[in-house]
Amino acid sequence: MSVEEMFLASQESYEEAQTRALEENKSFAKAEFFRMDKLGVYRLRILPIAPNRDGTNDRRSYEYPVRQLLMELEKPATGNGKVTSMYVTVPRTTDAGFTVDLIDTYRKLAVAEAQNRGDEKLAEKIGGGSFGGGLKFNYGHVMYILDLNERAKGFQLLTLSHAQFKELDERKFKLWQKKLAKSPGFPCPISSVYNAYPVEIEKKKNGSKTEYSIEIDNESENEVLTGEELTKLMAATRIPEIIYRYSRYQYEATLEYLKQCDAKYGMSILGDRDMQEAIETLGSEIPKEDTSSFSFDKRTKDAKENASNGTGLLLDDLFNRYDELQDKGLSDKTEEGQELRGLIRQFIEQEKLSVRITRSTTNKELLDLIEEALETDPQAEAEQVPTPEPEPELAAEPAQESTERRRRR
Repeated sequence: MSVEEMFLASQESYEEAQTRALEENKSFAKAEFFRMDKLGVYRLRILPIAPNRDGTNDRRSYEYPVRQLLMELEKPATGNGKVTSMYVTVPRTTDAGFTVDLIDTYRKLAVAEAQNRGDEKLAEKIGGGSFGGGLKFNYGHVMYILDLNERAKGFQLLTLSHAQFKELDERKFKLWQKKLAKSPGFPCPISSVYNAYPVEIEKKKNGSKTEYSIEIDNESENEVLTGEELTKLMAATRIPEIIYRYSRYQYEATLEYLKQCDAKYGMSILGDRDMQEAIETLGSEIPKEDTSSFSFDKRTKDAKENASNGTGLLLDDLFNRYDELQDKGLSDKTEEGQELRGLIRQFIEQEKLSVRITRSTTNKELLDLIEEALETDPQAEAEQVPTPEPEPELAAEPAQESTERRRRR
């Protein structure tokens, strides 16, 4: 073969160039989480899960379920004795393809230890949700959406709590059945390429509580996806690569978190043989090329990168916790109320808000002041870390669902 023939044989085809461009764009794409910061109606276009490059499908749907835990880690005391916290979100690692999950392993051993001591109250606390000081994963559903009010922003990730997802799914099936009766073979009415209707999520106040209601606007025209949008969706980072991401940074943060759990619960579970085996197993499965590391110093590169991937505290986290306190009849002066006040102070510092905390200001008043500050200060809103917020005590077991806040997870 001549030199000319060798070059001709190695020329890139259009299909090959397109595939390479999609892969490169995917590598540099940064997904943002959609946030509902203000009261009002949000009109969204839910997107289908993109097929694989070869046309096959890993999942014929529009969402992926995810179990996550927002870990609150107490930072070492400074010279002034002030106690502050930082937050790291981790997925259930067994959902992410790893052999074991440290939090599930610890939770099982800690509950058994508390029961052996005859402390059923502590066992119930550890086995419960993170709001009550427990280790139960929050359960949500993640999907790509277009904000129809700001479509130019492109694709964003929306996370719904399990209760919200079930509400949307029920409305979807009810509408779908009507469409099928008139037109057999009608595709999904909220995520299909050509026949999807807008989904409206209204954030509103009901007295002192914030609620979310979900509707499908089938009175409007279908929101058709363009060829350009479909091409971009093919190039977008796949949802599992985002929500199931687990780094050495998160692994080390989990070890520190469980160390603090040992101290909080008065146990030594980390020294248990089964726990040690789980730690070693998971540590060996993290790719060697992952050189990230956890540090309480937020100035480190790894901490900043982790924050950009969704580990900050959100306003809806605080509202969720406040609503839970109200449901349980716990005032601001209780231990739980003071913990919430500490989180509010941390959030104000995180967002650099000009909200002043005084002894006479209630937690509810502070939350309203924060919400007002975010609505009137575009810079503060822009700086907030975009992350899905956990839903306390989500409906993994329907019987344990709390009164619906209809919050976005």
